Amino acid sequence: MKKIAQYFRPALYNIMHNKGYALFCILGTALTFIFITLVLQLMRINGSNYPPMTHADRIVRLEYFNDTEGKGIGGIRDTETNAFIESLNDFEHVSLCHGNFINIMANGHFHSSGVAFVSGDFWKVFDFEFLYGRPFSKEDCDNRKQVVIITEDMSRKFFNTTNGIGKKIKFQQREYEVIGIVKSPSMFASPADMCTVWTPYVFNKFIPNSSYMYTVDVLAPPTMPMEEAKEKISRAVFHYFENKNKKVDFPAQKVKTIGPSISSDDRNMLQYGGIAALFLFLLIPALNILSLGITNAGNRAEEIAVRRTFGASWTYSFFLIISENMILTAIGAIIGLSLAIPVMKVIQANIMQGSLMGNLSLVSGIDLGVIIIGVLPATIIFSLLSGGIPAYIIAKRRIAEVLKGGSK
Repeated sequence: MKKIAQYFRPALYNIMHNKGYALFCILGTALTFIFITLVLQLMRINGSNYPPMTHADRIVRLEYFNDTEGKGIGGIRDTETNAFIESLNDFEHVSLCHGNFINIMANGHFHSSGVAFVSGDFWKVFDFEFLYGRPFSKEDCDNRKQVVIITEDMSRKFFNTTNGIGKKIKFQQREYEVIGIVKSPSMFASPADMCTVWTPYVFNKFIPNSSYMYTVDVLAPPTMPMEEAKEKISRAVFHYFENKNKKVDFPAQKVKTIGPSISSDDRNMLQYGGIAALFLFLLIPALNILSLGITNAGNRAEEIAVRRTFGASWTYSFFLIISENMILTAIGAIIGLSLAIPVMKVIQANIMQGSLMGNLSLVSGIDLGVIIIGVLPATIIFSLLSGGIPAYIIAKRRIAEVLKGGSK
């Protein structure tokens, strides 16, 4: 502790006596780390099976199909979903989902929202985090219970509280009770595009979207090899359309999980773009602080020269100077990290205000892993980029030149 104190005491003294420089460094670093944190979190979401699509590499999504001549032949009809699910008896969890954009009456006000009509298995296929309440079950669907699950953001929007359990909303001439509040998923990891309200599929009127087709998500059990799962799903789809006198082009080789879509070419480009953005966010502000840091470190040149005259090593001098920058960078990084989500929400609310995408979250939170593996190393790199060079220049400067009044 004494060794650490011998570096940081002088650093804190200089910070208190050079408030303008300190404020510039902290604000510049904070602004930088707001965007660095968001970029790192987006890369985390797009780079792996991310909740609620935790099992994305074992989920097969069935939507629209083509025949052997390449013509579209639609998907699974609403009146035939039960029979199709029964043909997948080797799979424990098969969910149905159909989304529509609907006007909702809540707390005396109208709101537009994406509503997903889903089966009870939807909550077993996808791993949503329930903050309050519970999911509805297959039995709730069979008993036609008028219930809904909403995101925490929609609960706040509808009822001015994150815990809207027991509250009522109304749409399509039917009133529903809120029985569950889930953590708002990122729009990049949402299994139901732009939907923030979920209700049993038995109430689906297919209005205004009159496609009468369901998206079917099949979760392969962990004990079943994926090649076997794909073969069984392919056969089920083939028999479904064979009974309709249609020849579907859906061999096992074309059966894909939703996992690869997370790391597709488009998302790989997003990952590479994120790395490039991260590099620029680190480099450009660091260069700005570097130029000012050289001047600030130059003001301490005589102090460092005197210390070295009395036996201080250049490494001691280097850490004595860079410790000041490390303190300022750490403070700025902590501020930037804490402001990342609030700033994102403000930007999103202003850009997407009035649109359905305004109900969604680009990023719903910052993972601890992102902080430890991403933000912390970025803080160290930023500190070395912005403060290491000035510290090295001053620490290695010739003592005689400085004491004789050489260039500072």
